[in-house]
Amino acid sequence: MKGNILAISALCGAILLTGCSISGNPSVSTSASSEQILSPAEKTAKLLSEVEFPEMVEVTQEKFSFYYKAETSAVKSFSAYVCGSGAYPDEFGVFETESEDAASEFSQKLEDRIEKQRETYTDYTPAEMYKFDDCFVKQDGNYVYYAICADNVSAKDILS
Repeated sequence: MKGNILAISALCGAILLTGCSISGNPSVSTSASSEQILSPAEKTAKLLSEVEFPEMVEVTQEKFSFYYKAETSAVKSFSAYVCGSGAYPDEFGVFETESEDAASEFSQKLEDRIEKQRETYTDYTPAEMYKFDDCFVKQDGNYVYYAICADNVSAKDILS
C-alpha cells in the first residue's frame, strides 16, 4: 500500500515537473525532458508495460534487505520487482541513492545478488539460464539499475 502511494505521488510530481521544465525551456524536446525525470517507479512501470515478464511482485520496503542484503538507509527511493512465484529468475529495479559512493556500494550488492541467483537457477530451472547471458547492473551517478530477464537489451534501454 505504501509503495502504491509513493508511486502515485512520484507520478504526479513527475507530471508537474515535466510541464514546468518544458514551458521553462522551449528548446528542450518533450521526449528528452520526460526521459530525464522519470522516477524509479515510472521506469519500472514502463518496463513492465513494454517487456513480457512472468507474474511479478513489487519489492516492498519491508522485504528490501531480504532481497538485496542491504539496508535502505543510503537509498532515497527505489522501485524493484521479482518473479512472484520464484520459478523464474526475472527481476529488475531502479535505485536512487544518497551519493555516488553509496550507488557504487549498492551496485556490488546487486552483482552479488545476480551471482547468487545464477547459482540457484543453474540447477532449479536450467532452461532459464539464458536470461543471465546479458543481464546487467549499471550505475549512473546516484542511480543504479539492474535486470535479469528475457530481453535485457530492452530493459537496459528503458531503465537507464
